[in-house]
Amino acid sequence: MVNGGDVELAQAAVLGAALIDESLVGELTLKVEDRDFATPKCRMVYQALKKLFLAGQPTDPVTVVNQLSGGGEDGWRQYVMWAMDVASTAVNVWEHVRIMREQARLCRLQELGGRLQAAGSLEAAQGYIAKASSELVDRPGVKYVTMEEALQDFFTRHHERHEYYSWPLDKLNDRLFVEGGDMVVLGGYSSAGKTALALTFGWYLAGLGKRVGFFSLETGYKKLHDRLIATTMRMNLAKIKRSELDESDYQALSIASKRLIKPELELIEAAGMTVADIQAFSLSRRYDAIFIDYLQLIPSPQGRSRYDAVTDVSIRLHQMSQTTGIAVFPLSQLSRPDKDRDGRKAPNMASLRESGQIEQDADVIMLLYKEDPDRPDSRRVLKIAKNKEGEVGQIYLTFDGNTQTFRESVYDAPAPKPRSEPEYMQVKLGDPPPEGDPWPQQGAS
Repeated sequence: MVNGGDVELAQAAVLGAALIDESLVGELTLKVEDRDFATPKCRMVYQALKKLFLAGQPTDPVTVVNQLSGGGEDGWRQYVMWAMDVASTAVNVWEHVRIMREQARLCRLQELGGRLQAAGSLEAAQGYIAKASSELVDRPGVKYVTMEEALQDFFTRHHERHEYYSWPLDKLNDRLFVEGGDMVVLGGYSSAGKTALALTFGWYLAGLGKRVGFFSLETGYKKLHDRLIATTMRMNLAKIKRSELDESDYQALSIASKRLIKPELELIEAAGMTVADIQAFSLSRRYDAIFIDYLQLIPSPQGRSRYDAVTDVSIRLHQMSQTTGIAVFPLSQLSRPDKDRDGRKAPNMASLRESGQIEQDADVIMLLYKEDPDRPDSRRVLKIAKNKEGEVGQIYLTFDGNTQTFRESVYDAPAPKPRSEPEYMQVKLGDPPPEGDPWPQQGAS
């Protein structure tokens, strides 16, 4: 347990600094919350400081004591003087704030631990776990910088090359600048290969040293792992599914075993997990990036329409990515395609099923679909429909279903459409024949 005296010392140092230097009070009200003062007496002093400041009144020791005691004398003067003695100076106030906030969070976690131990139902226990996971996320208050600070930070950040998340497709590396805290949506029609592509992305990131979690809400880990083996070893998936691997296959697997187990990629059977569950598990496993297959299957509070439920899930995933710094890659189904005069329309951001909120929350949206929906062996189109910090566009991929592998297509352009019927040219009698097309020879009458 946290020692009460140590906790109160850090709080007193923060309050004392504000009483010594009144110019700190405004910034404290932005960066510190009432609940960061775990000791009730310290919390009351801070609330008095804040109330005076917001009312435009002085926040010196005399006015603070008067605010606390109502003009009487009940020990507040000695307490305020003690706090100023603890601080002695305002120089280290922000380090004291950091210590104080950490101690307060630890106290709240310990309190939740006690409630969890005494929980009378699984639902109540889940509620305490969700609150505990939110306590692990640092919320430092309102963050702001001056233009001078921003320029100094700019020089610091760009002095060395910044490393963004890499992709196994070079054309994505040229366009996407994804980092921790971003939300990247991968949408696709059924059987387009979005799960296989997401597994490829996750495996690649894990191979670069990232800790990656793949949350599957509809497919068991065994099926996912079979696909990964097919992809990474270039083995026929049907042969794996029928358990028809021969001696040479097992030998190849044995040789590659160290390479296959090295990436820190974990497959999680996540059916029934809420966003809070996913967040708590991700924080406990220290993931850098997570993939969720797929967004529309994540449960939301009952009694809501599908639109409201999916909207709520999207908002919570976006908040999760921003507050935890984890890169979140939710997969999404697409609505059935409409048809235009030339056949089926290509999907766009509005095609994301059941909620337009997904379109608002995502930093990047990629849509995967078949170039020719009627051909199983059709090339895939990976359309970058939204890209907050780069270009949109599309790339063409070949997909080998036997080995679940994607490659960039050599021919980086739409395939020519086959003619559905021959073209005919109408020629009026007496017009000269088209060039290169002589009149047919007629026999003698």
